[in-house]
Amino acid sequence: MRKQNQLGQWQPTKAARRASLLLFILSAAFITAGTYGWLMGDWNLESLRPIAAEVYEARRVARSFEQPITGTVDLFGEGRGTVPIALLSLIMNNAIVIIILGITFLVNAIMLRIQSWERMKDFMCVQPALIFFLLFVYYPVIDLVRISFTDMRMLVPDPQEFIGFKNYEWLFLKSGWNRFSESLLITARYTFWELFITLVGGLLLALLFNRMNKTFNAMRAVVFMPKYIAVATSAVVFIWILHGNHGILNYVLSLFGIKGPNWLVQADTALMGILILTTWRVVGYAMMIYLSAMQGIPKDYYEAAEIDGADSVQRFRFITLPMLAPTTLFLFVTTFIASMKVFQSVDVMTGGGPGTATNVLVQWIYNLSFRDFRAARSAAVSVIFFIILLITTAATMRWSNRSVSYDS
Repeated sequence: MRKQNQLGQWQPTKAARRASLLLFILSAAFITAGTYGWLMGDWNLESLRPIAAEVYEARRVARSFEQPITGTVDLFGEGRGTVPIALLSLIMNNAIVIIILGITFLVNAIMLRIQSWERMKDFMCVQPALIFFLLFVYYPVIDLVRISFTDMRMLVPDPQEFIGFKNYEWLFLKSGWNRFSESLLITARYTFWELFITLVGGLLLALLFNRMNKTFNAMRAVVFMPKYIAVATSAVVFIWILHGNHGILNYVLSLFGIKGPNWLVQADTALMGILILTTWRVVGYAMMIYLSAMQGIPKDYYEAAEIDGADSVQRFRFITLPMLAPTTLFLFVTTFIASMKVFQSVDVMTGGGPGTATNVLVQWIYNLSFRDFRAARSAAVSVIFFIILLITTAATMRWSNRSVSYDS
């Protein structure tokens, strides 16, 4: 693909230059067509609305008569740019895919001119993964921001209009703020207790099992197993366990003369009921992570401390805890993000109720989209939620770089 000139510099071969030129042409065509369809469809650009209206009408007629889309549309007037409506509709529906393909062609065209074939082959191997992430990870985030500036509603076929910051005004300055602050507070309470249960409960269980011999391996597996059971399945089982009249938990409490509440129906105990399921699921996972980290701590540290007269509490405080700091940070960050995004258990067990007692942020975002059909407002809340998670995680990682030692 490349050869050396008289000065010893690598130059692309004639075949590489031709292939590069072809890819440049394809990239220009794909990016232009995709951008045109994106501006006409998703962005609803005012100058392109008459053409988009013809496409929407052709789609409506085709659906009504159950036939393919027919007809043509003049893009530039006076018959200078007649294009089949079916092709234009296809471009509008797949605009982002076409743009990403165009960008891929462009990058490959540049790489053919500046890289050797050996490096080019390595780059081509990772391209499918890059395209996947662009299409299914990064583009949805970008489009979420775009939707937050529109009046998009679910089940409404009309083209969406750009309304500026009105969704954010509703969220911060109008009725949305009370619901947002309430939901954020409920999420923070849930997150605090899940972090406490995960870190403290997992550490205590790890200390317990670290002292046991191999005959207790089966017990470790039993404690860890709930992590692999689907959340929705576990939630259905715990609905029965936490039932006020027929639940097994209240039955066990009654044996000790304690009258258990109707866990998922009363507002003051509903969140606690979800946390009971959370405890059952997460504490075993944290125990295994801590246990593996404990078994990696050199025994020499404990032997030296014991010779110096340190008791078990001092050895735990000055050796075990500092050596577990990276593991604790890992569990803290992953559990924090997961608990802030809790949804499945809440949706199955309470649906955000009773009232708004368990209406965590993701549940509220879901309700805005699929119960109130206000997708644009849901997108605005999601953007703010994403920023909160990003800032909090970044601040935690920055603090950890100064406070957590990774030396063994």
